[in-house]
Amino acid sequence: GKVTVKTTPWKMWLEICLVFVTLFILFYRYVTKSFGKWKSLGIPYTKPSFPMGTYNFLSGRHLDDMSAEDHKKYLDQGYFGTFLLGKPVLAINDANFLKHIQVKDFDHFVDRFGDASNKKLFSGGDTDKIWGQQLTGINGDDWKELRSAFTPIFTSGKMKGMLKFIKHIAVDLNKEMEEKAKQGEEFELKDVFGKFSLDALASSAFGVNAESFTNKDSKFVRYAASIFKQSKLDIVIIVAKFIPGVPQLLDTLKLNTFKPTETKFFRDIILQTIKNRKETKERKNDLVDLMLDCIKEDTAGNDEDEEESDQYEKDMKLNHTRKGKHNLDEISIVATAMVLLVAGYDTTGMTLSFLSYEMSKNPEAQKKLQEEIDHAYEEAGGEFPDYNAIQSLPYLDMVIHETLRIHSPVGYNTRSATKDYVL
Repeated sequence: GKVTVKTTPWKMWLEICLVFVTLFILFYRYVTKSFGKWKSLGIPYTKPSFPMGTYNFLSGRHLDDMSAEDHKKYLDQGYFGTFLLGKPVLAINDANFLKHIQVKDFDHFVDRFGDASNKKLFSGGDTDKIWGQQLTGINGDDWKELRSAFTPIFTSGKMKGMLKFIKHIAVDLNKEMEEKAKQGEEFELKDVFGKFSLDALASSAFGVNAESFTNKDSKFVRYAASIFKQSKLDIVIIVAKFIPGVPQLLDTLKLNTFKPTETKFFRDIILQTIKNRKETKERKNDLVDLMLDCIKEDTAGNDEDEEESDQYEKDMKLNHTRKGKHNLDEISIVATAMVLLVAGYDTTGMTLSFLSYEMSKNPEAQKKLQEEIDHAYEEAGGEFPDYNAIQSLPYLDMVIHETLRIHSPVGYNTRSATKDYVL
């Protein structure tokens, strides 16, 4: 005879609830298992909470603001402990420790995040993978290969060639400032300098005119601004990627989660620019051309005879020997151009905005800076000073560095120790 087993509804719901409770307990344990680390080591720390750790990313406050509070709280300590989700993070306050980590002992801290964290963070579809191929998203020898390949782009000789793009955009900036002055009304500095920095990056790194000053409906401007806007859903997705099993699921389904429309837009622009350059043989000597040079098989060592004019260029050199041919392609150019956009757009706009603000509050410094720049124009016969002349203006250099000291555009920098290190 047949035996029929009936499951009552309440038993079924009880089983479902038990499954979810078990999964929650496992996840809770996964996140909180290291919450006692800093206390056991006797290191001062900010108390974490489940599931975000020290900083609640859904609070609406920026991470820079929250971490700045802890920095001031433990100002008399060389370092203190925090938790990023469930991961213990040691925050460094002492400037001497930072010099060792970022300079002297940098070979211990080449990676920004560990390999496991990078795989989770950049899991997903093809556009998500582009972000994972940037200099900020790769580790170890892969990072050294990419950095060694593209470092020649940023020598003084190459930067001189970029000045023509900056000069062209500066004309639009002057016109905008003149119009604002005539109107006599208050305006947001960051909006104006953001246009300047975006157009300069678009021209030199993407080979296009972003039309920030002339076209209010520019897609380039709209999508660039969108990349820097993070909704609570974006934050939830990033956090979810650190839940066991989620990255593998995203990879399997090839789901793009981080700004897929915007990323595809910029990817297509760069690939189309590369295609046009190859077909027309046109050369603008912008960053697109220079990066194309770098990925050609016969370009290794082209800049060996270029003079290293300052300490910065010497510091850029890596003690690294390539193992055979570098494995770079057009997507490497896309990823590098994207990181230049992310690293340069907002930071440049903010720095110029704060610099102008400080000049308005310190008229004596403004006058001294104006006199130095006017003198540079006189030396150039009334023309725009060349690259070397601009680089040699001491007071301008001081003003920029002091602005960066007071108003740092980057408030949080991460490093992952690749080998044991003793503070």
